[in-house]
Amino acid sequence: MDLAMAQRLVDRRKAAGLSQEALAAQLGVSRQAVSKWERSESSPDTDNLIALAALYGVSLDELLYGEAANDADDLEDGGADTETANVADEAEDSAEHADCGDKPLVDISLARGIHVIDPNKGEEVHVGWSGIHVTNERKGEEVHVGPGGVHIDTLEDDGHSVRTNDDGTVTIDGETFSSWKEAHDKLDHHGKHFHTKVGRAWNKFPFPAVVALAYLALGIICGAWSMGLFLVFLIPVYYAIGDFIDRRHLSKLIEVIYPAAAIAWFLYMWLCLGQPHPAWIILITIPIVKALMRWCRKQWKCRKQA
Repeated sequence: MDLAMAQRLVDRRKAAGLSQEALAAQLGVSRQAVSKWERSESSPDTDNLIALAALYGVSLDELLYGEAANDADDLEDGGADTETANVADEAEDSAEHADCGDKPLVDISLARGIHVIDPNKGEEVHVGWSGIHVTNERKGEEVHVGPGGVHIDTLEDDGHSVRTNDDGTVTIDGETFSSWKEAHDKLDHHGKHFHTKVGRAWNKFPFPAVVALAYLALGIICGAWSMGLFLVFLIPVYYAIGDFIDRRHLSKLIEVIYPAAAIAWFLYMWLCLGQPHPAWIILITIPIVKALMRWCRKQWKCRKQA
C-alpha cells in the first residue's frame, strides 16, 4: 500500500474522531493491524476496505484514490458548499505548514482538539474529546488515555499490551489481574510471569549487585582483578536457576548454563593459560547444544499434547 493511501486512512480515522483502538474494535481486528495499515506496512483486505468505506461514509474510490463520488442524488442541499469549504480549510492548513519543513506540525480546533506531529522524532500527540492519544512510530509505542481507561501498547509483535478495565481490573498481554498490586506481585518489570513465590523472590534478588561487590572484594583484597571478571558469568547462571525453580524447565536451564560455562572455560584457557587452540572447539558445540535442547522441548510438548 502506498503512503498516500496510508495517510488517507489516518486522516479519515481522525476526522471520524476514532483512535486506532476504537477503530480496531469496530472492524474486529487488532490495533497492531490498524497501525500497520497507517504506516504503509500492510494493506487491509477487501472486506476491511468495504467496512472502512461504510464507516467513514465514503465510496471505495474515494478511500483508495482520494476521488470524491459525483452522484448528485447523494448530496444534500449545501453539501457541495460544505465540501468546498473543507477543501479550502485543508488547503489553508497545508499552506500554513508548507514552509515548516521538518518542524512539528500543530493543528488546534474546537471540534478536532489539539493535534501535534513531529516528523523528526516520528511522534504524534492528539488531545481531543475522546481522550489523549500518543504514538511513537519509530519505537512502535502507543498510549491512549480516555473514558475507557488506560491502554499501553508497543505495537510490535513481541511487545506488551496493558489495559485498565471498567471493573478496576488490569489486563496485561491478555491476562487479567484483580489490581495493579497483583500484577506487580506476579510479573517482573519485563512482563515475565512468576509461577511460584520462590521464583519471584529469586529473580527479584539483586544478584548483579552482589557480583559487583564480590569482584571489588577480590580485586582489593586479593588483587585478582582479571580473574574476578569471570564472576560475571554467574549472573546468567543465577537467573537460569531461578527460572528453573519457577518453571521446572531443565532444557532451558541447560541452554543457558552450558554456553556460559563454555565461554568462561575458553576465555580461561586463552587468557590465563595461553592455549586458545584447541579450546576454541568447545564454542562450536554451543549452537549444537541449544538446538538439541529446543528439539527436546518440542518433543516433550508433542508428547503432552498427544
